Amino acid sequence: MKSAALKGIGFLLMSIAFAGQSHAANWVKLSESGTSKLLIDKQSILEKDQLTRAWVKVEYKKAQINSESADKTYNLSKLLWYFDCPAQKSATTQVFQYMNAETVFSAGIDVKAAEFIEPVPETDLDRAMRYVCTRAQQKKQQETKLASKPLESKALETKAQTAKTQENAPAEAEKKTEPAAAEAKPAESKKVEAKPEEVKAAPEKAAATKPTKGSTHAAHWTYEGKEGPENWGKLQPEFAACETGQNQSPVNIDATIDAPLKTLKGIQKMPAKDIVNNGHTIQANFKEGNMLLLDDTPFQMKQVHFHTPSENTIKGKPFPLEAHFVHADKKGNFAVIAVMYKEGKANAGLEKLWSQMPKQAGAPVPLNAKVAANELLPENRDYYRFSGSLTTPPCTEGVRWLVLKTPMTVSKAQIAAFEEVLHHHNNRPVQPLNGRVVLE
Repeated sequence: MKSAALKGIGFLLMSIAFAGQSHAANWVKLSESGTSKLLIDKQSILEKDQLTRAWVKVEYKKAQINSESADKTYNLSKLLWYFDCPAQKSATTQVFQYMNAETVFSAGIDVKAAEFIEPVPETDLDRAMRYVCTRAQQKKQQETKLASKPLESKALETKAQTAKTQENAPAEAEKKTEPAAAEAKPAESKKVEAKPEEVKAAPEKAAATKPTKGSTHAAHWTYEGKEGPENWGKLQPEFAACETGQNQSPVNIDATIDAPLKTLKGIQKMPAKDIVNNGHTIQANFKEGNMLLLDDTPFQMKQVHFHTPSENTIKGKPFPLEAHFVHADKKGNFAVIAVMYKEGKANAGLEKLWSQMPKQAGAPVPLNAKVAANELLPENRDYYRFSGSLTTPPCTEGVRWLVLKTPMTVSKAQIAAFEEVLHHHNNRPVQPLNGRVVLE
Protein backbone atom coordinates (compact mmCIF):
# COMPACT_ATOMS: atom_id res chain seq x y z
CA MET A 1 0.00 0.00 0.00
CA LYS A 2 1.50 3.29 -1.10
CA SER A 3 1.85 6.06 1.46
CA ALA A 4 -0.20 8.39 -0.76
CA ALA A 5 -3.21 6.14 -0.27
CA LEU A 6 -2.98 6.59 3.49
CA LYS A 7 -2.23 10.30 3.44
CA GLY A 8 -4.76 12.37 5.33
CA ILE A 9 -6.74 9.34 6.47
CA GLY A 10 -5.10 8.99 9.88
CA PHE A 11 -5.04 5.21 10.12
CA LEU A 12 -4.91 3.56 13.54
CA LEU A 13 -2.80 0.41 13.91
CA MET A 14 -4.87 -2.66 14.49
CA SER A 15 -3.78 -5.61 16.55
CA ILE A 16 -6.33 -7.99 15.13
CA ALA A 17 -5.58 -10.59 12.48
CA PHE A 18 -7.49 -10.50 9.22
CA ALA A 19 -10.98 -11.79 9.84
CA GLY A 20 -13.00 -9.34 7.77
CA GLN A 21 -15.07 -11.87 5.81
CA SER A 22 -17.37 -14.46 7.30
CA HIS A 23 -18.66 -15.51 3.88
CA ALA A 24 -16.96 -17.64 1.23
CA ALA A 25 -15.03 -15.17 -0.90
CA ASN A 26 -15.54 -15.11 -4.67
CA TRP A 27 -12.48 -13.37 -6.07
CA VAL A 28 -12.60 -12.16 -9.68
CA LYS A 29 -9.76 -10.49 -11.54
CA LEU A 30 -10.33 -6.88 -12.61
CA SER A 31 -6.94 -6.15 -14.14
CA GLU A 32 -3.36 -7.34 -14.38
CA SER A 33 -0.14 -5.53 -15.24
CA GLY A 34 3.54 -6.37 -15.28
CA THR A 35 3.80 -5.51 -11.58
CA SER A 36 0.51 -6.58 -9.94
CA LYS A 37 -2.92 -8.19 -10.24
CA LEU A 38 -6.12 -6.62 -8.91
CA LEU A 39 -8.98 -8.83 -7.67
CA ILE A 40 -12.31 -8.07 -6.03
CA ASP A 41 -14.53 -10.25 -3.85
CA LYS A 42 -17.97 -10.17 -5.52
CA GLN A 43 -19.59 -11.61 -2.40
CA SER A 44 -18.40 -8.68 -0.28
CA ILE A 45 -20.08 -5.93 -2.33
CA LEU A 46 -22.60 -4.37 0.01
CA GLU A 47 -24.54 -1.13 0.31
CA LYS A 48 -24.27 0.53 3.71
CA ASP A 49 -25.32 4.03 4.80
CA GLN A 50 -25.77 5.18 1.18
CA LEU A 51 -22.25 3.96 0.36
CA THR A 52 -21.10 0.81 -1.44
CA ARG A 53 -18.23 -1.21 0.00
CA ALA A 54 -16.12 -4.10 -1.23
CA TRP A 55 -13.01 -6.09 -0.30
CA VAL A 56 -10.21 -6.08 -2.84
CA LYS A 57 -6.78 -7.63 -2.94
CA VAL A 58 -3.65 -6.73 -4.85
CA GLU A 59 -1.13 -9.46 -5.60
CA TYR A 60 2.34 -8.03 -6.27
CA LYS A 61 4.89 -9.78 -8.44
CA LYS A 62 7.74 -8.18 -6.47
CA ALA A 63 7.93 -7.46 -2.74
CA GLN A 64 6.74 -3.97 -1.74
CA ILE A 65 8.12 -1.83 1.10
CA ASN A 66 5.67 -0.80 3.81
CA SER A 67 5.26 2.99 3.88
CA GLU A 68 5.12 3.08 7.70
CA SER A 69 8.10 0.82 8.36
CA ALA A 70 10.90 0.31 5.82
CA ASP A 71 11.95 -3.00 7.38
CA LYS A 72 8.59 -4.59 6.52
CA THR A 73 7.88 -5.94 3.05
CA TYR A 74 4.77 -7.54 1.60
CA ASN A 75 3.56 -9.15 -1.61
CA LEU A 76 -0.19 -9.17 -0.97
CA SER A 77 -2.62 -6.47 0.24
CA LYS A 78 -6.26 -6.85 1.23
CA LEU A 79 -8.22 -3.63 1.54
CA LEU A 80 -11.76 -2.59 2.39
CA TRP A 81 -12.81 0.21 0.06
CA TYR A 82 -15.93 2.35 0.36
CA PHE A 83 -17.39 4.14 -2.66
CA ASP A 84 -19.68 7.14 -2.92
CA CYS A 85 -20.96 6.25 -6.38
CA PRO A 86 -23.00 9.43 -7.13
CA ALA A 87 -20.02 11.64 -6.22
CA GLN A 88 -17.49 9.26 -7.83
CA LYS A 89 -15.27 9.31 -4.71
CA SER A 90 -13.75 6.59 -2.54
CA ALA A 91 -12.04 5.94 0.79
CA THR A 92 -9.91 3.15 2.28
CA THR A 93 -11.02 2.01 5.74
CA GLN A 94 -9.00 -1.18 6.36
CA VAL A 95 -5.63 -2.43 5.15
CA PHE A 96 -3.97 -5.81 5.68
CA GLN A 97 -0.54 -6.59 4.24
CA TYR A 98 0.96 -10.07 3.95
CA MET A 99 4.30 -11.61 3.10
CA ASN A 100 3.82 -15.19 1.92
CA ALA A 101 0.49 -15.51 3.77
CA GLU A 102 1.87 -14.07 7.05
CA THR A 103 0.37 -10.78 8.29
CA VAL A 104 3.02 -8.07 8.53
CA PHE A 105 0.83 -4.95 8.89
CA SER A 106 -2.80 -3.99 9.59
CA ALA A 107 -4.54 -0.65 9.97
CA GLY A 108 -8.06 0.72 10.00
CA ILE A 109 -10.35 3.69 10.50
CA ASP A 110 -14.08 4.21 10.95
CA VAL A 111 -15.73 5.05 7.63
CA LYS A 112 -17.31 8.18 9.17
CA ALA A 113 -13.83 9.60 9.79
CA ALA A 114 -12.41 8.56 6.40
CA GLU A 115 -11.65 11.13 3.74
CA PHE A 116 -13.36 10.45 0.41
CA ILE A 117 -11.34 11.53 -2.61
CA GLU A 118 -11.67 11.22 -6.37
CA PRO A 119 -9.58 8.26 -7.62
CA VAL A 120 -6.86 8.90 -10.17
CA PRO A 121 -8.19 7.58 -13.51
CA GLU A 122 -7.02 4.16 -14.69
CA THR A 123 -5.63 3.21 -11.28
CA ASP A 124 -6.68 0.13 -9.28
CA LEU A 125 -8.98 2.27 -7.14
CA ASP A 126 -10.66 3.79 -10.21
CA ARG A 127 -11.16 0.38 -11.85
CA ALA A 128 -12.63 -1.07 -8.66
CA MET A 129 -14.98 1.90 -8.23
CA ARG A 130 -16.31 1.61 -11.78
CA TYR A 131 -16.87 -2.13 -11.34
CA VAL A 132 -18.59 -1.83 -7.95
CA CYS A 133 -20.76 1.16 -8.84
CA THR A 134 -21.89 -0.44 -12.10
CA ARG A 135 -22.90 -3.63 -10.29
CA ALA A 136 -24.71 -1.62 -7.61
CA GLN A 137 -26.67 0.27 -10.25
CA GLN A 138 -27.59 -2.95 -12.06
CA LYS A 139 -28.76 -4.49 -8.77
CA LYS A 140 -31.03 -1.52 -8.07
CA GLN A 141 -32.52 -1.72 -11.56
CA GLN A 142 -33.19 -5.43 -11.10
CA GLU A 143 -34.81 -4.90 -7.69
CA THR A 144 -37.01 -2.15 -9.12
CA LYS A 145 -38.06 -4.45 -11.95
CA LEU A 146 -38.89 -7.31 -9.56
CA ALA A 147 -40.82 -4.98 -7.25
CA SER A 148 -42.99 -3.82 -10.15
CA LYS A 149 -44.03 -7.37 -11.15
CA PRO A 150 -46.60 -7.90 -8.33
CA LEU A 151 -48.20 -4.58 -9.25
CA GLU A 152 -48.35 -5.59 -12.92
CA SER A 153 -49.84 -8.96 -11.96
CA LYS A 154 -52.50 -7.29 -9.79
CA ALA A 155 -53.35 -4.87 -12.57
CA LEU A 156 -53.80 -7.75 -15.05
CA GLU A 157 -56.03 -9.61 -12.55
CA THR A 158 -58.19 -6.51 -12.07
CA LYS A 159 -58.40 -6.02 -15.82
CA ALA A 160 -59.49 -9.66 -16.34
CA GLN A 161 -62.14 -9.38 -13.60
CA THR A 162 -63.50 -6.20 -15.16
CA ALA A 163 -63.70 -7.85 -18.57
CA LYS A 164 -65.55 -10.83 -17.09
CA THR A 165 -68.07 -8.55 -15.37
CA GLN A 166 -68.68 -6.62 -18.58
CA GLU A 167 -69.12 -9.88 -20.50
CA ASN A 168 -71.81 -11.12 -18.08
CA ALA A 169 -73.63 -7.80 -17.87
CA PRO A 170 -75.68 -8.09 -21.16
CA ALA A 171 -76.90 -11.60 -20.27
CA GLU A 172 -78.07 -10.50 -16.82
CA ALA A 173 -79.87 -7.51 -18.31
CA GLU A 174 -81.60 -9.73 -20.87
CA LYS A 175 -82.88 -12.08 -18.15
CA LYS A 176 -84.43 -9.19 -16.26
CA THR A 177 -86.05 -7.66 -19.37
CA GLU A 178 -87.73 -10.76 -20.87
CA PRO A 179 -90.49 -11.27 -18.21
CA ALA A 180 -91.47 -7.62 -18.31
CA ALA A 181 -91.73 -7.75 -22.07
CA ALA A 182 -94.03 -10.82 -21.95
CA GLU A 183 -96.39 -9.20 -19.40
CA ALA A 184 -96.73 -5.92 -21.19
CA LYS A 185 -99.82 -5.35 -23.37
CA PRO A 186 -99.36 -3.51 -26.64
CA ALA A 187 -100.57 0.07 -26.26
CA GLU A 188 -102.68 1.78 -28.85
CA SER A 189 -100.30 3.75 -30.94
CA LYS A 190 -100.86 7.03 -32.65
CA LYS A 191 -98.86 8.04 -35.61
CA VAL A 192 -96.64 10.77 -34.43
CA GLU A 193 -94.18 12.53 -36.65
CA ALA A 194 -90.84 12.30 -34.99
CA LYS A 195 -88.87 15.48 -34.73
CA PRO A 196 -85.14 15.16 -35.32
CA GLU A 197 -83.23 15.40 -32.07
CA GLU A 198 -81.00 18.40 -31.82
CA VAL A 199 -77.40 17.23 -31.69
CA LYS A 200 -74.83 19.51 -30.11
CA ALA A 201 -71.31 19.21 -31.43
CA ALA A 202 -68.79 18.07 -28.85
CA PRO A 203 -66.05 20.61 -28.20
CA GLU A 204 -62.81 19.76 -30.04
CA LYS A 205 -59.78 18.86 -27.98
CA ALA A 206 -57.10 21.49 -27.73
CA ALA A 207 -54.54 21.10 -30.50
CA ALA A 208 -51.65 21.73 -28.17
CA THR A 209 -51.22 21.31 -24.45
CA LYS A 210 -49.56 24.04 -22.45
CA PRO A 211 -46.31 22.91 -20.86
CA THR A 212 -46.63 21.94 -17.23
CA LYS A 213 -44.62 23.62 -14.53
CA GLY A 214 -42.17 20.72 -14.30
CA SER A 215 -41.59 20.20 -18.01
CA THR A 216 -38.25 20.91 -19.63
CA HIS A 217 -39.79 23.28 -22.16
CA ALA A 218 -41.22 25.44 -19.38
CA ALA A 219 -37.81 26.38 -18.06
CA HIS A 220 -35.92 29.05 -19.98
CA TRP A 221 -32.30 29.67 -19.07
CA THR A 222 -29.82 32.28 -20.22
CA TYR A 223 -26.32 33.51 -19.43
CA GLU A 224 -27.40 36.69 -17.65
CA GLY A 225 -30.09 38.16 -15.40
CA LYS A 226 -32.64 36.23 -13.34
CA GLU A 227 -32.31 33.15 -15.54
CA GLY A 228 -28.49 33.30 -15.58
CA PRO A 229 -25.96 30.74 -14.25
CA GLU A 230 -26.29 31.77 -10.59
CA ASN A 231 -30.01 30.87 -10.72
CA TRP A 232 -30.02 27.80 -13.00
CA GLY A 233 -30.47 25.42 -10.08
CA LYS A 234 -33.66 27.23 -8.99
CA LEU A 235 -35.36 27.29 -12.40
CA GLN A 236 -36.43 23.65 -12.41
CA PRO A 237 -35.98 20.57 -10.16
CA GLU A 238 -34.07 18.79 -12.95
CA PHE A 239 -31.49 21.61 -12.84
CA ALA A 240 -30.74 21.18 -9.12
CA ALA A 241 -27.21 19.87 -9.79
CA CYS A 242 -26.29 23.29 -11.21
CA GLU A 243 -26.55 24.62 -7.64
CA THR A 244 -25.90 21.62 -5.38
CA GLY A 245 -23.44 19.56 -7.46
CA GLN A 246 -19.93 19.11 -6.05
CA ASN A 247 -18.18 18.16 -9.32
CA GLN A 248 -19.26 20.98 -11.61
CA SER A 249 -17.64 22.39 -14.74
CA PRO A 250 -15.94 24.50 -15.96
CA VAL A 251 -12.86 24.80 -13.75
CA ASN A 252 -9.63 26.74 -13.51
CA ILE A 253 -6.70 24.42 -14.23
CA ASP A 254 -3.81 25.39 -11.98
CA ALA A 255 -2.30 22.80 -9.63
CA THR A 256 -2.05 19.43 -11.36
CA ILE A 257 -0.80 15.90 -10.62
CA ASP A 258 1.49 14.00 -12.97
CA ALA A 259 -0.15 10.74 -14.02
CA PRO A 260 0.46 8.07 -16.67
CA LEU A 261 -2.37 9.29 -18.92
CA LYS A 262 -2.81 7.25 -22.09
CA THR A 263 -2.45 8.86 -25.51
CA LEU A 264 -5.83 9.85 -26.92
CA LYS A 265 -6.84 7.38 -29.60
CA GLY A 266 -9.74 7.88 -31.93
CA ILE A 267 -11.16 8.15 -35.41
CA GLN A 268 -12.20 11.53 -36.80
CA LYS A 269 -12.84 10.77 -40.47
CA MET A 270 -16.54 11.59 -40.73
CA PRO A 271 -17.36 15.26 -41.47
CA ALA A 272 -20.00 17.45 -39.83
CA LYS A 273 -23.42 17.01 -41.44
CA ASP A 274 -25.23 20.17 -40.35
CA ILE A 275 -24.99 23.33 -38.25
CA VAL A 276 -27.53 24.86 -35.89
CA ASN A 277 -28.02 28.03 -33.87
CA ASN A 278 -29.91 26.83 -30.76
CA GLY A 279 -30.01 30.25 -29.10
CA HIS A 280 -27.27 29.33 -26.62
CA THR A 281 -24.41 28.45 -28.98
CA ILE A 282 -23.47 27.46 -32.52
CA GLN A 283 -23.31 23.67 -32.86
CA ALA A 284 -22.13 21.38 -35.66
CA ASN A 285 -23.47 17.81 -35.60
CA PHE A 286 -21.30 14.98 -36.93
CA LYS A 287 -22.18 11.95 -38.98
CA GLU A 288 -21.90 8.58 -37.22
CA GLY A 289 -18.44 7.02 -37.27
CA ASN A 290 -16.12 9.31 -35.30
CA MET A 291 -14.92 7.62 -32.13
CA LEU A 292 -12.77 8.18 -29.04
CA LEU A 293 -11.39 5.22 -27.05
CA LEU A 294 -11.24 6.18 -23.37
CA ASP A 295 -10.93 3.89 -20.33
CA ASP A 296 -11.26 0.92 -22.71
CA THR A 297 -14.69 2.23 -23.73
CA PRO A 298 -15.67 3.57 -27.17
CA PHE A 299 -17.29 7.02 -27.14
CA GLN A 300 -19.02 8.27 -30.29
CA MET A 301 -18.48 11.90 -31.28
CA LYS A 302 -21.87 13.60 -31.41
CA GLN A 303 -21.25 17.30 -31.91
CA VAL A 304 -18.98 20.28 -31.37
CA HIS A 305 -20.15 23.62 -30.02
CA PHE A 306 -18.43 26.85 -29.01
CA HIS A 307 -18.17 29.29 -26.10
CA THR A 308 -16.85 32.83 -25.99
CA PRO A 309 -14.89 33.61 -23.94
CA SER A 310 -13.64 30.19 -22.86
CA GLU A 311 -15.36 28.43 -19.97
CA ASN A 312 -12.36 26.52 -18.62
CA THR A 313 -9.33 28.64 -17.78
CA ILE A 314 -5.66 27.70 -17.44
CA LYS A 315 -3.82 29.28 -14.50
CA GLY A 316 -6.54 31.90 -14.35
CA LYS A 317 -6.23 32.81 -18.03
CA PRO A 318 -9.36 32.69 -20.26
CA PHE A 319 -9.17 32.29 -24.04
CA PRO A 320 -11.33 34.18 -26.56
CA LEU A 321 -12.96 30.95 -27.81
CA GLU A 322 -13.35 27.35 -26.64
CA ALA A 323 -14.70 24.33 -28.54
CA HIS A 324 -16.33 21.34 -26.84
CA PHE A 325 -16.33 18.05 -28.76
CA VAL A 326 -19.07 16.06 -27.04
CA HIS A 327 -18.84 12.24 -27.06
CA ALA A 328 -21.18 9.62 -25.58
CA ASP A 329 -20.87 5.89 -24.97
CA LYS A 330 -23.71 3.37 -25.43
CA LYS A 331 -24.80 3.86 -21.79
CA GLY A 332 -25.18 7.62 -22.21
CA ASN A 333 -22.01 8.62 -20.32
CA PHE A 334 -20.30 11.73 -21.64
CA ALA A 335 -16.69 12.60 -22.47
CA VAL A 336 -15.76 16.09 -23.69
CA ILE A 337 -12.60 17.15 -25.49
CA ALA A 338 -12.07 20.88 -24.96
CA VAL A 339 -9.93 22.94 -27.35
CA MET A 340 -8.81 26.47 -26.58
CA TYR A 341 -8.41 29.08 -29.34
CA LYS A 342 -6.08 32.05 -29.06
CA GLU A 343 -6.27 35.13 -31.24
CA GLY A 344 -4.05 34.90 -34.31
CA LYS A 345 -4.30 33.43 -37.79
CA ALA A 346 -7.78 32.63 -39.12
CA ASN A 347 -8.83 29.01 -38.67
CA ALA A 348 -9.73 27.31 -41.96
CA GLY A 349 -12.14 24.83 -40.40
CA LEU A 350 -13.99 27.54 -38.49
CA GLU A 351 -14.15 29.65 -41.65
CA LYS A 352 -16.12 26.91 -43.41
CA LEU A 353 -18.50 26.55 -40.44
CA TRP A 354 -18.91 30.28 -39.96
CA SER A 355 -19.80 30.77 -43.66
CA GLN A 356 -23.05 28.87 -43.00
CA MET A 357 -23.57 29.96 -39.40
CA PRO A 358 -27.34 30.58 -38.98
CA LYS A 359 -28.07 34.15 -37.91
CA GLN A 360 -31.27 33.15 -36.08
CA ALA A 361 -32.09 30.26 -33.74
CA GLY A 362 -33.89 27.46 -35.51
CA ALA A 363 -33.58 24.08 -37.17
CA PRO A 364 -30.23 22.59 -38.29
CA VAL A 365 -28.98 23.66 -41.71
CA PRO A 366 -27.19 21.06 -43.91
CA LEU A 367 -23.55 21.93 -44.48
CA ASN A 368 -22.38 22.42 -48.04
CA ALA A 369 -18.67 22.48 -47.17
CA LYS A 370 -16.90 19.39 -45.82
CA VAL A 371 -15.60 20.07 -42.30
CA ALA A 372 -13.71 17.28 -40.51
CA ALA A 373 -13.09 17.27 -36.77
CA ASN A 374 -9.33 17.16 -37.33
CA GLU A 375 -9.50 20.65 -38.85
CA LEU A 376 -10.62 21.98 -35.48
CA LEU A 377 -8.20 19.96 -33.33
CA PRO A 378 -4.44 20.55 -32.78
CA GLU A 379 -1.92 17.89 -33.85
CA ASN A 380 -0.51 17.74 -30.30
CA ARG A 381 -3.16 15.96 -28.23
CA ASP A 382 -1.51 16.22 -24.77
CA TYR A 383 -4.24 16.98 -22.26
CA TYR A 384 -5.41 17.72 -18.73
CA ARG A 385 -8.01 15.38 -17.29
CA PHE A 386 -10.61 15.81 -14.54
CA SER A 387 -14.12 14.69 -13.63
CA GLY A 388 -16.80 17.31 -14.08
CA SER A 389 -20.24 18.08 -15.46
CA LEU A 390 -22.09 19.51 -18.41
CA THR A 391 -21.60 23.29 -18.40
CA THR A 392 -25.25 23.97 -19.24
CA PRO A 393 -28.49 22.84 -17.54
CA PRO A 394 -29.15 20.21 -16.27
CA CYS A 395 -25.41 20.29 -15.31
CA THR A 396 -25.22 16.47 -15.23
CA GLU A 397 -22.10 15.21 -13.40
CA GLY A 398 -19.84 12.26 -14.15
CA VAL A 399 -18.52 13.81 -17.38
CA ARG A 400 -14.93 12.92 -18.33
CA TRP A 401 -13.17 16.17 -19.27
CA LEU A 402 -10.08 16.23 -21.50
CA VAL A 403 -8.74 19.76 -22.00
CA LEU A 404 -6.07 19.86 -24.70
CA LYS A 405 -2.94 21.79 -23.72
CA THR A 406 -2.13 23.14 -27.18
CA PRO A 407 -4.44 25.94 -28.39
CA MET A 408 -5.53 26.54 -31.96
CA THR A 409 -5.71 30.02 -33.50
CA VAL A 410 -8.76 32.07 -34.44
CA SER A 411 -8.79 35.50 -36.07
CA LYS A 412 -10.25 38.60 -34.47
CA ALA A 413 -12.81 38.77 -37.27
CA GLN A 414 -13.94 35.17 -36.63
CA ILE A 415 -14.42 35.89 -32.93
CA ALA A 416 -16.43 39.03 -33.77
CA ALA A 417 -18.61 37.09 -36.25
CA PHE A 418 -19.51 34.54 -33.57
CA GLU A 419 -20.31 37.23 -30.99
CA GLU A 420 -22.41 39.16 -33.50
CA VAL A 421 -24.65 36.14 -34.14
CA LEU A 422 -25.14 35.23 -30.45
CA HIS A 423 -25.42 38.86 -29.22
CA HIS A 424 -24.03 37.81 -25.80
CA HIS A 425 -21.23 35.87 -24.11
CA ASN A 426 -22.09 32.22 -23.48
CA ASN A 427 -19.63 31.07 -20.83
CA ARG A 428 -20.59 29.69 -17.42
CA PRO A 429 -18.34 31.01 -14.61
CA VAL A 430 -15.58 28.77 -13.23
CA GLN A 431 -16.77 26.33 -10.53
CA PRO A 432 -14.87 25.23 -7.37
CA LEU A 433 -12.89 21.98 -7.54
CA ASN A 434 -14.13 20.77 -4.13
CA GLY A 435 -11.17 18.44 -3.63
CA ARG A 436 -11.02 17.17 -7.19
CA VAL A 437 -7.64 16.61 -8.80
CA VAL A 438 -6.56 17.61 -12.29
CA LEU A 439 -4.21 15.15 -13.98
CA GLU A 440 -1.69 15.74 -16.74
